[in-house]
Amino acid sequence: MKKIISRIILVLSFAPYVFTLIYGIYSMANGFTFFFSTSYGFEAFRDATLLMMLMLCYIPVIPSCLIYQFVYLSIFIMKKFNVPKNRILLFSAVFTVIIIAVTVFIYINI
Repeated sequence: MKKIISRIILVLSFAPYVFTLIYGIYSMANGFTFFFSTSYGFEAFRDATLLMMLMLCYIPVIPSCLIYQFVYLSIFIMKKFNVPKNRILLFSAVFTVIIIAVTVFIYINI
């Protein structure tokens, strides 16, 4: 049961990326308006996707999903390939600190 719940959470952690992609495709077809200018096509897709990603980093949704995905992957690798626990934990800690630092940097500069 615990394994099923963690896999469901893993699948749900990809939802912000799918939502951003769908919003970018929608903006491609219908246009993306930002500060009195409307763009269409690839430019609208790029702008809408970038803005949505920044907003999902400002409200720390994407960093939380990234951390969960990385922890899940680390535990999977540790169990599957018998990698020493101290290496995985050190690598996970460094990666988590990098994600938190980038999130704080984005939060401060917006």
